[in-house]
Amino acid sequence: MAAILTLCTSVFTCCTSNEDNPATKGQLLEVYDVNGSEAKARLTINGRKIFTTDVYVGKNGIGKASESDTKTPTGTLHVLRAFGVKPNPGTAIPYIDVTPSVFACDEEGPYYNQVIDTAAVHHYGCKGEDMYHIVPQYNYGLTTDYNSECVWPEGSNIFIHCKGPRPYTGGCIAFDEDKMIEILRRCDLSLVITVKE
Repeated sequence: MAAILTLCTSVFTCCTSNEDNPATKGQLLEVYDVNGSEAKARLTINGRKIFTTDVYVGKNGIGKASESDTKTPTGTLHVLRAFGVKPNPGTAIPYIDVTPSVFACDEEGPYYNQVIDTAAVHHYGCKGEDMYHIVPQYNYGLTTDYNSECVWPEGSNIFIHCKGPRPYTGGCIAFDEDKMIEILRRCDLSLVITVKE
């Protein structure tokens, strides 16, 4: 397993080929009709609707501006990796097996906004998210390119993941587990995510 599993970079050429007209070609996951921490989401592939479902967004809605605002970012996001405490369900997206040493680091420093293997990079005592123990939320998920240059404290680790026991997230977008599996099985790195009111 690579020591740093999600790298910060400002260039994602592999993920942007469908931006010119994502509604008619490619893979589009739209989050819309936001009401507080609840919203709708629609997955469309090559212009064909796959599903529409209810999702949760940040506790304080959308419009993320900082690390602790518990909001989901608006605009366009791209996928970097898939991950899960559970085994790969058959996705074409590079998959991170979440083990007890894998953390989503939200501390100021060299690992900010990165999913890391703390044992491999010797970042013991990371105060970020202990992903292995955040279940069912992290049974399956996707990392995104939000704050791709990893600038503190503009926000970190915006994921698409499974719903948990609360009707909101800390800024991520949460789906029922069966829908999360369907996204993973149907989509690849060309998936475009949009978030709007």
